[in-house]
Amino acid sequence: MAWQRGIESVRTGAAPSPVSPGAVGFALLGVLTGAALVASASAQEPEGSIPPAAGGPTPQQLAKDKQNPFAETINIPIEAVTGFGIGPSRDVGQQLTIQPLLPVALDADWNLIARPLLPVTFLPAPQQRFGLGDVQASFFLTPVRTAGWIWGLGPALQLPTATSDELGTGKWSAGPTCALVYSEGPWFAGVLVTQLSSFAGAHRTAVNQTSTEMDVSYNFESGWYIQSDPTVTYDWSAESRDAWTLPVGLDIGKVTKIGGQDVSFQIGGYDALKSPTGAPQWIIRAQITFLFPR
Repeated sequence: MAWQRGIESVRTGAAPSPVSPGAVGFALLGVLTGAALVASASAQEPEGSIPPAAGGPTPQQLAKDKQNPFAETINIPIEAVTGFGIGPSRDVGQQLTIQPLLPVALDADWNLIARPLLPVTFLPAPQQRFGLGDVQASFFLTPVRTAGWIWGLGPALQLPTATSDELGTGKWSAGPTCALVYSEGPWFAGVLVTQLSSFAGAHRTAVNQTSTEMDVSYNFESGWYIQSDPTVTYDWSAESRDAWTLPVGLDIGKVTKIGGQDVSFQIGGYDALKSPTGAPQWIIRAQITFLFPR
């Protein structure tokens, strides 16, 4: 799954700010991803599918593995998110995230899945900030892949690595994370829940947030897929009117090969039915994922 974290919410009355060079770069990445998605379709064979290597996974299976947090495949997704309508001046912000999926076989029955998350953010208000956000890491203990339902659980940790106060919490936070996914035929569905609570750090607002990340997708034999992959969050430290973030939307993607390398291109948009004051009202996100089947 592309477990979207989103852009940091902003509560401000600042004046409008111009788009930075970083903003242009993120927008360009989104355009290039969309162009590559279209190009991958036109470059396919007449049958519209990619023949798998002998004994290798099919394009449909790779598309599902790209979304599966417990896949026995090394995935390296790079995602650019552009948020619109930030703050009273309706500014534009950007976030670039890298979240590899690194499976480790413990024995014949169990895998350990590591998922570090590195965010880089451009925040337009109250003051322009561009830099590293808080780094997160999740670890799941999960049984070796079986048909149908798959589960996993473990700890999550957030480090106060942000390069400025506005881009992070200033807190060390930790908590449990767990997921349950279903993978059968062309369908993939899953839900991943993470609770982060602060236990040390700067004298700032405590972190107490629950994130529920949901993914439902239909994956075609050709490697194309359609998915809805929102992240619903509830901030227990915020006032009730600013506690919920509830996005809805769709992504479309395609798994293809470039020079023998399995790659997924994806682009989509999400609207916030409910969000904290000053947070993005809607987003466009583009993602490139490099897949390394085992």
